[in-house]
Amino acid sequence: MAKLDEGTPAEPEGSFVDYQTNMVKHSKAIALTAQEMMTKSVTSPDELGALASQVTVDYSQLAVQGRLAAHTAEPEEIGFQIKSRVQELGHGCIFLVQKAGALQISASDSFTKRELIDCARAVTEKVSLVLSALQAGNKGTQACITAASAVSGIIADLDTTIMFASAGTLNAENDESFADHRENILKTAKALVEDTKMLVSGAASGQDKLAQAAQSSAKTITQLTDVVKLGAASIGSDDPETQVVLINAVKDVAKALAELISATKCAAGKAADDPSMYQLKGAAKVMVTNVTSLLKTVKAVEDEATRGTRALEATIECIKQEMAFFQSRDAPNKTTTPEEFIRMTKGITIATAKAVAAGNSAHQEDIIHTANLSRKAVSDMLTTCKQAAFHPEVSEEVKNRALMFGVECTAGYIDLLEQVLLVMQKPTVEQKQHLAACSKRVAGAVTELIQTAEAMKGTEWVDPEDPTVIAETELLGAAASIEAAAKKLEQLKPRAKPKQADETLNFEEQILEAAKSIAAATSALVKSASAAQRELVAQGKVGSIPANAVDDGQWSQGLISAARMVAAATSNLCEAANASVQGHASEEKLISSAKQVAASTAQLLVACKVKADQDSEAMRRLQ
Repeated sequence: MAKLDEGTPAEPEGSFVDYQTNMVKHSKAIALTAQEMMTKSVTSPDELGALASQVTVDYSQLAVQGRLAAHTAEPEEIGFQIKSRVQELGHGCIFLVQKAGALQISASDSFTKRELIDCARAVTEKVSLVLSALQAGNKGTQACITAASAVSGIIADLDTTIMFASAGTLNAENDESFADHRENILKTAKALVEDTKMLVSGAASGQDKLAQAAQSSAKTITQLTDVVKLGAASIGSDDPETQVVLINAVKDVAKALAELISATKCAAGKAADDPSMYQLKGAAKVMVTNVTSLLKTVKAVEDEATRGTRALEATIECIKQEMAFFQSRDAPNKTTTPEEFIRMTKGITIATAKAVAAGNSAHQEDIIHTANLSRKAVSDMLTTCKQAAFHPEVSEEVKNRALMFGVECTAGYIDLLEQVLLVMQKPTVEQKQHLAACSKRVAGAVTELIQTAEAMKGTEWVDPEDPTVIAETELLGAAASIEAAAKKLEQLKPRAKPKQADETLNFEEQILEAAKSIAAATSALVKSASAAQRELVAQGKVGSIPANAVDDGQWSQGLISAARMVAAATSNLCEAANASVQGHASEEKLISSAKQVAASTAQLLVACKVKADQDSEAMRRLQ
């Protein structure tokens, strides 16, 4: 808290918007940790120390940003309000940390537990006061932050829709055709273009106009994604590739809007010659390009002779935008392992072979499939390449090499797709022969990327294709998935009702508690299965005998499948429990979900027992 009263630099390096964004992030982190402390006070008091430390770290960062935000806020009254609200939150955090320490000393003290829960609730309330003070400081930029968060959720929802479409399960609810939605899509897309103009002009206008533009754009992109999803569903699940092309087109628009909102927020109130203004104009240009691409895709959906070509053109433009983002020196939000990086490069190899085959066949269906596959393969490769390159343990030389060959691989792949496009327009023997040369360039870049990934790992290199490594990775991933589902359950409460008999409320609470217990138990089961699998590797029963390589691979695949089933079944149970207490699902669905968990855990147990020593410590824990 003392940091709030420290002297402020004469010329702060950032703007109020920068400090506001950071404060929102740290404030929300404090609120989430406080909620988790409420849960752990009942279930695991020994974990409160680490959570209290996290609150301290987050508040320290918030105090630094709060001091700078208060100094740059206009008018001064807003700055004073931000400072006082952050100080109040600091007092609340102190009390919360003190109660956490007291509860660790006497974990069974119910009075201290109640006090900690009250303190955590007070911290959450004070966080909301800090956020409201920040919102009063810059209404327009706060609206941009809210809109960006909404668009981020839309993009995640579209990724899920693409998964359903790829699986052939995206169907219309009634007998409607794409023509019934075409005009609505075109009209909504044009409205979004008008919102784009308002956003760009809003950066140079007042906060009120900026807020209005941000809110309007978020509302319009929501409407656009809804009508495009309805249009995609009306195409029918017998043509999943065309459904994915259409959804990808609106996803590109949503991603461009997210970048535009971010650029608008940074450029708000800046001079016309400020670098952020140039970034804003560039983002607006990409936005218009992607909306135009969506309009072309919508018009080509029902034209079987051109929709493959249109899909390929859209994919080429998308990959170029992905490469431009990749070439920016901004560090990624997280890092990844060289093994994951190599796994993603294999997608490029598969997509390259498909692209060459599609160019030779020149069939529209093959071209559409290549367009969808290429978009995902290149995007995944670029994302993991940058995440692996920016790992703190990677040297500057290896990092630059990875980034260089990431660009080379992408540029080569763009040339390959453009050659396929050329073959579609002029299908001559000479043009088709150029496909092999383009594919060799991509293959050479992929080889360099794999060698670079091996250099990142050094002597501790682990083959990501080793079945035992895959099994362990999947088991740990399944455990993480179950824990995430369990955490989601912890935040759920029965729906509010008019006052009724206590029996009903108790029943709903019992559903949630039972689901939490099952989630915790299955998480422990999967972790124990992972320990049992590592024990088998250490004993030499798996992976060390070449003669058993095929058998080990089959056993690992069985273990992977079982772990995935447990994770999926537990997630379904959590969703069913939530839906049940909210009144959106029947008890039959909840019972069915619980039976799925029981069946999948039994299968995991059998998969582990196949090669296990029944008297080992790991197997006793598993049983």
